Formats: sequence, C-alpha cells, structure tokens
Amino acid sequence: MNGLCFQISNWILIVEENKLYRQGREVTVEPRLVNLLSFLAQSPSAVFGREELIDHIWDGAIVSDQVVTQSIFELRKILKDGRVDCERFIATVPKRGYRLVADTIELSCDNARQLITESKSAVENVDHSDEKTTDIDTDLDYEQAITVFPAGPLTRAVTHISKHAAAAEANSDTKLTFLQRYKLQLFDSFLLSVLICIIVLCTYVQTKPEITRALDTQVIEFSYCANQKLDKTSEYLADGISQKLMNDVLTLSHYRVQLKKTDFTTGILPGKLVNVRIDKQQGLSYLDINYRNNASNRIIFSKQYLISGDEMYDSLQKASSDLMAALRINPTPKQLDYVMQGLPEDQDLLTKLIIANHYTNQVDPKLFMQGIDLFEDILSVEPTNGLVLAERYIAYNILSSLSDEFVNEIKRSSVDLLENNPYESNKVLAAREYEALALQALLQGHELEANNLITLAGESRRSSIYYIIIGKLAELSGNLDRAGDAYTQAFYIDTSIETYQLSSNLAFHSNLERIAIFMYRAMNSRAIKLV
Repeated sequence: MNGLCFQISNWILIVEENKLYRQGREVTVEPRLVNLLSFLAQSPSAVFGREELIDHIWDGAIVSDQVVTQSIFELRKILKDGRVDCERFIATVPKRGYRLVADTIELSCDNARQLITESKSAVENVDHSDEKTTDIDTDLDYEQAITVFPAGPLTRAVTHISKHAAAAEANSDTKLTFLQRYKLQLFDSFLLSVLICIIVLCTYVQTKPEITRALDTQVIEFSYCANQKLDKTSEYLADGISQKLMNDVLTLSHYRVQLKKTDFTTGILPGKLVNVRIDKQQGLSYLDINYRNNASNRIIFSKQYLISGDEMYDSLQKASSDLMAALRINPTPKQLDYVMQGLPEDQDLLTKLIIANHYTNQVDPKLFMQGIDLFEDILSVEPTNGLVLAERYIAYNILSSLSDEFVNEIKRSSVDLLENNPYESNKVLAAREYEALALQALLQGHELEANNLITLAGESRRSSIYYIIIGKLAELSGNLDRAGDAYTQAFYIDTSIETYQLSSNLAFHSNLERIAIFMYRAMNSRAIKLV
C-alpha cells in the first residue's frame, strides 16, 4: 500500500508516512489503522464484512471480531478529531459490515503534498490576519473614554454616575465638592458590598457535586454473548463456561465477582469485565474470551480456544490459566488442577455438565429440571463423581425451595451423596461438595457439622450458595445482622429473583423484609409474587 495517497473529506492520507493531514494539523496513525483506512478508501462506498477485513488487514490471523470493532472505533475517533458537528466517515451496515461514506479521491503523492503545503499557508495567513485585527482592536480600546467593568448592571450604574459627574465637572469648569465626592464614594462602597454579599451567599448555598456511580477495581463482572447465527447449544455453553470461569476466579483470588443478569442505573460499577462467547468457523467451534479493564476502557486479553472434538477439557484448563495470568493472579499448578477437579474428561459428559449449569441458573422450573436430567445422565456413566452428585443435590433443594416438591428426589440424592464416602482420608473435596454436605447437615439439624463444612467450603471459594447457608446458620444462632450481611453478599454475586427466593425459602423460611432490608427493597415486589 506504500505510495498511496487519498483525500478523505478534508483529510489527506499519506500511507507511506502513516500520517493524516488537515488544515495544518498533522496526526501520526498506527500502521494497522492506516492499512485499514487505505483499504476502505480504495473502494469507497463498498461494504466489507469483519472476516474480509481480517483477511486483508490482519493477513487472516486468528483475531476476534472485537479487534475489528475496536479498530473502527479508533479510526472514527481520529477522523472526528474532537469535533462535535463533523460529518460521518465510516458507517456501520447492520449484519453486513462497514463502509467509507466520506467523499474520497485517490491522489498522487506530489498532489497530496502540494495540498498539504497550501493548507498550511492558508492557516498561517489566517493567523496573521487575526493578529492585525487584534492590534486594531487594542488601539481602539485605548482611544475610548472611561470604560470600567462593563459586565453587570451594578458596575454599569457606578460607571454611569461617574461619567455624568465627570461631564458635569467639565461643562461647569468647577470641581466636585467634598460632600459630592463623599456621596459618590459611599454609593460605590454600598454597591461593592452588595456584590460581595451576593458572591459569598452563592458560594455558601452551592450544592455539593453528586456522584451517581463509582468504579470498584476489585469487582469482576462475568457475562456471555449470545450469537444469533448459532444454535442454542452454543449459547448455553457460553453461559455455563462463564459460570465456570467465575468460580475459578473466586477460588484462586480475592477478587469479588458478579454474574451479569441485571443492569444497575446507579451504584458500584465493576472494574473488570469478562465476556464469553462461542464462535463457529469452518465447521469447528471456538471459545472466545474477552477481558476489558473498565477503568481504562482497554481490551487486556482476547483469545480463542478450539473446543470441538476432544479439546474442550484441555481448552477450559488453558483458558482458565490464561485468564488468571491476564488478571495477574498467579496460582500454582496444584491450584489449577483443583479448579478442574470433578469435571468429566469425556467431551460429551463435560458438555452436558456445562449446559446443565446453564439450565440450573434459570427461574423456569421446567428448564431447571432439564439441568437436573443432565446431571442424572452424567451420573449414569460416572455414578461416583462427587462434584456432579453435589450439583444434583443442591439443584433438587433449590427447585424444592421454589415449588415445594421433589422431597423424595432430595432424599435419594442425599443418600447417594453420603455413599460417595466424602470423608475419605487425605481427600480434599471440591468447594461445591462441601456446600452440598453443609446444606445436608443443616437440613438434618446438625448445626455444628454444617458450620464446619461450610467453613471448609469458604476456604476455597465463597459463592452465592455459600453465603445463603451462612445466613441460615446465623439466623439459627440468633445473629440477624450477620444473616442480613450474608444474604446481601449472595445477592451481590448473583443479582436475580432466584437468589432472593433461595435466601427466603432454602431450608426454612426467612423474613427478608426484617433481616435483609436492602435486599428486600432492591427487588420488584410484583416480580417476586410471579415466581
């Protein structure tokens, strides 16, 4: 592309210099953005999709769509050049791509440089003209009669009286008497005092600035992006994997996490955003993870992982490790193995487990039951898998707290959970297993055992279920303040109607209006009644 020059609206682009010129202004642009802009300029008004841009600008390298979107955003910002009322340059064509809409002419490099030189000369002439005008205005100011503070009514009144006094003195050829001067000075002092009082009063009653949002750099928000072109399975996988990565961060760091379900209009904004999506290219499925720092609005980490065939288990482990590195978390290999503990290595079983996590995160009982059915399918192949046994037991209890059914299923899953021999010597259980055992002990009235088990779970991670069990145990001990704090923490991690219902009904009924008043007021009472 070297040797190419274009006039794009009032910009001159010289590709070999990586520079844009406009009215004496010179902007150095990254080569990546110059290549993108010159490619669009060669075919003005033509629409180019993201994949086509990746092929031509990034030479077909594996980059995410977000990289193209970010590059277009940066180009628009440079071309806009801080102007509010400027024309459009690059338009987005929905579901197709991007096109250059500004008037574009291809120039020879000599013509381009000549235009740049003429533009600089015109700017210099305008500057010299401004200087002359300023000098003339200054001369006129010196020639004018007395002109004092022509800004407000009070000062104009003082000036008006002074002018009349001066005119009267000049016409009569007599000087003002002492009494007249005293009255004028007294009136001027009065006006000045009033002005000072008004300034002090306005300063005193000025309202303090109101901050409606603040950024917490220790909070990470996890979300998934549904690709409308793909099947529902890909969407469910993205949701389940985002929950898995969120639990990994909870286990391996001191960050606080949120699962994005509700948009807040005010309050604390998360400092870091992690988005998960599934893409399909040439018949293969890829896991796309994007991490953005909300404080600097910069993409820190963006990578794709192959999850087709038998690659999902290894790709999940690698994705978790890479995300921890991007977040500056330094887990040991043993800790990385711990977050994979209990996950089936078989591709089909692992896929079912991830999709089951999506279903058990829904409020619809029918959808929720589909997740439990998937747990049952996995246990038919791996009947001693402690993680899946724990997930099924907690899922049955959650569903029962929402609909008062499935008592027999809870009893059966409870027996299976104990028969798995969780107290095997020197065996460290997954956090989910400790949570399930703590819930089981709570339902059986063994408060001390439940406290010990939930403490072991908290040493690994503190999920919304962990805080709900902590709240229930605090209620039984009479510590309602601690219970309210725990329920609010659970609601903070997973802000949803399901969390509210679980805090209210899991194990036994809790009066959240009295215990966790903040959580109660944050909910829509009409939505609560519909569940």
